[in-house]
Amino acid sequence: MPDDGPALLSFGVDRAMRALREHAAGRNVIAVLTDSTADEWHRRWERSGGDATQLAIVDCFDFTRGAAAETRTNVVSNDLVVTELERPLTGEGLQSVSDRFFDGWAESPRGTVVYVESLRDLREDTDRETVESLLDRFRERTEREGSGVVAAVSPDTVCDAVAFGDAFTETVGEPSFDSDAPTAVQRLRATDPTTFGYFRQYWRDAIEILDRVDRSYVQAGQLDTELSSRTLGATLSALAQLDALAVRADTNGPNRYDCRRYDPERAAELGLAVELLPD
Repeated sequence: MPDDGPALLSFGVDRAMRALREHAAGRNVIAVLTDSTADEWHRRWERSGGDATQLAIVDCFDFTRGAAAETRTNVVSNDLVVTELERPLTGEGLQSVSDRFFDGWAESPRGTVVYVESLRDLREDTDRETVESLLDRFRERTEREGSGVVAAVSPDTVCDAVAFGDAFTETVGEPSFDSDAPTAVQRLRATDPTTFGYFRQYWRDAIEILDRVDRSYVQAGQLDTELSSRTLGATLSALAQLDALAVRADTNGPNRYDCRRYDPERAAELGLAVELLPD
């Protein structure tokens, strides 16, 4: 993605909207909505001084009236089009709608910014792999000057910030911690600095592994990872000490941990908390 276009992940919708306004002036915008209705979002956009040359709103919600079609498009004006998508969403449906707008603007000299109101909603409707594919597609279609992606995650549900963080080059805002995660990682640093060091450096790798494991225990040799068994084991040990992962047997190595009792939300909170600690 070009340097002057956003690849931005925001904790909270308000910050995401501010970032969108900063990058959208004079550009085309595709807004993928799952919490707000098209009318609500458009009124807010206009009140806040949002300025886009052409605006396409993808309004995703559960149809409750009549025998609605799976998709429906309404050309409101020359510079506003609203497409309704029935939920639960599919990756194919959302990609098809967004590609239609990209194709229609292919000859436009202006870039396009994609706004995603909630990564969590997309993941809950589909799955992690589908959202990753969609973000890849958005990046592919915005590889031109002034184009990019702005997406929001809830500040108090941080798993998605970790799961999809690699798709973005900038993060704005900070998570909200309702747990003792900041205190817990500081305690680990004071009581077991070696294990803390492994966790600080490799926590994202460990969470990536745990999120994809399909059995009750981790087998490092069967996973696509560059971590050694020792490094992975030490990082998982930190997660166990921090109450995000249970121990299944008194043995050495990553196979001793019980993935059936793994708390991905706490693990994500702990990882983001350790990143906020001063060196």
